[in-house]
Amino acid sequence: MKIKELNKKNIPNVAVDSTLDKYRNHPAFQSKVDKANDILRTVGLPKLKR
Repeated sequence: MKIKELNKKNIPNVAVDSTLDKYRNHPAFQSKVDKANDILRTVGLPKLKR
């Protein structure tokens, strides 16, 4: 595609670096994820009023 054609599109063009694949299954903040899961398990989700 040419630049003029890309500028007319409403879809954003994003190029993802393939070197980030090594982080795909590795949570960045495992302790925070564990704490959040523990809080959700004990307290639960808040009730939504509609």
